Parts: sequence; C-alpha cells; structure tokens
Amino acid sequence: NFELNVEKNTLQENEAFMLTVFLNTEGDSVNTIEGELKYDDNFIKPESVNIGGSFVSFWVEKPDLKTSGIIHFSGIVPGGISVNRSEVFKVILRAKNAGNTNLLLNNVNLFLNDGEGSLVPAKIININIKIIQGTNTQNTLDLISGDKVPPEKFSIIRSRDPSLFNNKYFLAFSTTDKDSGIDYYQVCEFFSCMTAGSPFLLKNQTPFYHIVVKAYDMNGNFTSTTLISPWFAFLLVLLLLIVIIYLCFYVQKNLIKK
Repeated sequence: NFELNVEKNTLQENEAFMLTVFLNTEGDSVNTIEGELKYDDNFIKPESVNIGGSFVSFWVEKPDLKTSGIIHFSGIVPGGISVNRSEVFKVILRAKNAGNTNLLLNNVNLFLNDGEGSLVPAKIININIKIIQGTNTQNTLDLISGDKVPPEKFSIIRSRDPSLFNNKYFLAFSTTDKDSGIDYYQVCEFFSCMTAGSPFLLKNQTPFYHIVVKAYDMNGNFTSTTLISPWFAFLLVLLLLIVIIYLCFYVQKNLIKK
C-alpha cells in the first residue's frame, strides 16, 4: 500500500504543511519502486522535498520540483526490503487559493525481489485537501522549528557487493526523524568529511578505517555513529601502551636519579 499523509486536510490560504509518502509492502520483499505524485499547481505550491528519512538506498530518479504539477520518483533497494508503513519521502507544500483539490499518486509500480522482478499491484490511499479563505503567514521553517529531538540512533555497515561500485567497499546507513525529517548525512573518514547519501563509496579501501556518520534533521539536531576497524583499534591500543610504557620508564628513571 502507498499512502499519502498530512496532519490536517483543511488549510488556510498561504498555509504551509508537510506531506509524507508511506509504503507498506504487506510482507512482500520489494527491490524497486516507482511512481509520481500529482498536484494541481493552481491550489498547491511545493517548496521542498526531503529524502533523508527514506528507506530507499539508491535513487534512480530522486523526487524533485523540476516539473510543475508532478513529482517523479524511482528507487532501488539492493537485496530487497519488507516494510510496514515506512517513509518513501516528504514534501513541504503550501496552500495557494481557496477550493478543493486532490493529492494523487499515479503510475505507481512495485517490483518483487524474487529474481524475476515480478510486478506487484499497488493499493493507493490518496487525500483531498480543502483550502479555505484567510491569510496564514506561517513560514516553512515554522513546521520544523519546534523539533528539539535528534534523529533516531542508527547503525552503519561497511560492505561490498559485485553489483555496486565495482565490488569496492561502500557504506550503508539510514535513520528517521519523526518530527521535522532527515535533512542530510555527513560522512567523515578520519579527518575528511563531506555531505553524502547511502550507499556511499568509501575513499579509504584499506583494513584501517575510522568512520563517523552524522544524521542531521531539518532543524539542525544531529545523531552520530562511529565505526572503527579492529586493526585500527588494535593500532590505537598499541600506541597507547607504548606511550604508557615510555612514561613509566621516564618516571622511574627520574626517581632513580633523585
């Protein structure tokens, strides 16, 4: 099931609101989703798209605002995934003119992770929006400024797969933020940091690695996770022992002199 969800269906003119696209695979394992979100631009104005909290790990076509009246999306989850009402993406929209309008999912396809890419019929739950006269001066940031809770804790996986990045090591990670939504991720390999998405091709392909991933929500709160290789941890412990032994030797030597 694909579901469109908003906090309320009746809005004032110029009021900003958050729309979330959810998916429930109902026990099936799917590896590909595609479709389009349609809106009437006489009544609705999209302002931003957020994919940071999505379970989709690889976007063939990221949802964006390039085409008026429609938001296309197409994504792949290598190995397949079974989810229960999990986020596909979020959109911040603004009501324009008074009237009734629909937000619709169209041309939606789900493909099973069964080795054959079998197509699954998708059930769709669309929504109707009623826009009433009146002026609402709510800023888009008002939707997220009350979020004081950081994203959920998460794990990161360093792996490789013949079907991705020529079998080089990559990083996979994902988390959610139930209030404002994930804005972006930052990946740090030792002291080199950059904004990145999952999966992320690692620059360092050696057994010695120290990786930190930070997930930021739309209000600037963040949660971080660290991954250290056993070899790098061993090296740190060895260096620490050397320093301790040296200090002990130095102290003992000075005590003997006295």
